[in-house]
Amino acid sequence: MKLSTKTRYGLRALLYMAERYDGEKTVPLGEIAKDQQVSEKYLEQLFIKLKRREIIQGVRGAQGGYLLQKDPREVTVASVVEALEGDITFADCLSDGGCRNRDSCATHGLWTRLKDSIDEILGDTTLYDLVSGNRPGSGQAKRGEV
Repeated sequence: MKLSTKTRYGLRALLYMAERYDGEKTVPLGEIAKDQQVSEKYLEQLFIKLKRREIIQGVRGAQGGYLLQKDPREVTVASVVEALEGDITFADCLSDGGCRNRDSCATHGLWTRLKDSIDEILGDTTLYDLVSGNRPGSGQAKRGEV
């Protein structure tokens, strides 16, 4: 399984914003694009999806740009991946339609456990965790702990 460039570039852009987050100051799209070496037009497309999911907001005007709608401690990687990719499903039997061989399939339980593990890791990891190096499962304190 490989995440698309949408998620990789979108997450990098959000991490750039999280590093500068103060709850008020916007970050210009051109600045993010230049720093991350990604086309502004490509980022615009990603930011449309992130705005729809209320992860970021756009601000117009001379001091315009983009701002995280929530503190980086409250934005999970799962919410970013879902906004940009949709649900991560790497086996057809886990999709909404399911699989007619589900009950007799020897691998269904494996795919379910794998998906649950990925969902848990992405749901437990925030932008703040990534920016601060406080990664769940890395032996460091989890968010909220000192």
